[in-house]
Amino acid sequence: MLRLNEIRKAAERSGARDISKVEIDVILTFLLQLFVENGLTEHLAFKGGTLLRKMVFGPRGRLSTDLDFTRRTNLDLENLMLEFLGAFENEYRGLSFDVHKDNGWYVAEDSCGINPVCRHKDNQHGVKVKIQVSIRETPLIQVVAVNQIAQEYFKYFDFAPSAVPSLALEEVIAEKIRAAHQRSKIRDLHDLAQIAERDFDRKLVRSIATLKLWASKGPGLDYSRLCQRIESDDYDLADLTLLLRKDQRPSVANLIERVKTGFRFLTELTPQERALTLDSNGALRQEASALAAFLAERALQLDSAS
Repeated sequence: MLRLNEIRKAAERSGARDISKVEIDVILTFLLQLFVENGLTEHLAFKGGTLLRKMVFGPRGRLSTDLDFTRRTNLDLENLMLEFLGAFENEYRGLSFDVHKDNGWYVAEDSCGINPVCRHKDNQHGVKVKIQVSIRETPLIQVVAVNQIAQEYFKYFDFAPSAVPSLALEEVIAEKIRAAHQRSKIRDLHDLAQIAERDFDRKLVRSIATLKLWASKGPGLDYSRLCQRIESDDYDLADLTLLLRKDQRPSVANLIERVKTGFRFLTELTPQERALTLDSNGALRQEASALAAFLAERALQLDSAS
């Protein structure tokens, strides 16, 4: 495990504001490696804000403090949790783990989670990490093994971080769009603003977002409502700033404008997508299945072409 003085040097060179967040970022890298080596990622697809930090934005992405996955096999949650608990039984590369027997993990109907306290020689108090696995849905398009973007602290490792099976970028973006429809977090706003400047398949994202919001059986994909939501919220800018580099000074107004401009393509709904956005009761199951099958095939074709 890294020593604190090495983490501090890496944090200073990267321009991070909060060394404790860099320490968590390092620990998350170790945990991903542990899960790959233990075979856990054979059942999981990595997703969420930490994926964006590690696989898409790199050092200029916001720091994130948890790990989110979607289950991609039929392994039941109880056995999946046993796999997690087994992974945390022994020390790993200088990290030791403590999972509280009463409230350190859970298995629910549609998800499971585990919150290990991770300790190392220079931090015996430890850092609690939140890990969650959802089974509410399976990946809509092919899961891909993605390499992490090199960080300043990688040079101190005695291993090369492995590629991690992950949701495709377009599906990650679609989940961020769904999240922004359903909740108000400045971290989502920031992520979408950064994503808007990236090269990705916008038609694919729009269709996937349509399906994900349809499956939630609430209001469907609606660019106007999305804009109203992100404009009407009172964001905690300090919460975001601590996760960014010292040379990054975000403006809420700028973030909102970048999202509105960058995601205007969500208005270009096909007749099939529009029908699903209006189907709040989830009655159009055949239509949704047909669109999902089409998207999975199209994603495979795009992957083969690249």
